[in-house]
Amino acid sequence: MAIRGRDGRLLADEWTHGPRTLLGLAVHGFPNFFTMTGPGSTTVLSNVLRAIEHHAEWLVDLLDHARARDLVTIEATAAAQQDWTEQVRAAAARTLYRFADSYYVGANIPGKARGLIPYSGGLDRYRAICADIASDKYRGFDLARVR
Repeated sequence: MAIRGRDGRLLADEWTHGPRTLLGLAVHGFPNFFTMTGPGSTTVLSNVLRAIEHHAEWLVDLLDHARARDLVTIEATAAAQQDWTEQVRAAAARTLYRFADSYYVGANIPGKARGLIPYSGGLDRYRAICADIASDKYRGFDLARVR
């Protein structure tokens, strides 16, 4: 599927060197595009149902926040996305997953950029980070009336 963002950018091209998201939920350059259980989330390394439920509730709260303020565009900022990608990589560096030849690190596709795709800091830590971002007016998200 050819997912296109701002200025016709293809998500596949943006992720040539590995996926980059904010919280595994949003991608800079792709406004109003949400990746529930996406790369950079805890989903496959935690209780998947609890993780999906958290994503759904958190995104509904974000949408409610935007709607109450007549904001129509929600997009991860480049800086916040880069910061989260670095946090995902730092958490991965403390695990053995990075040494495995598995799809978790992209080893299932020859030539694919290698790196642990999910956030391995744990669901409780992830939820706390999400709560902190939400309590700070969704820090790291560009919320706008028009784009």
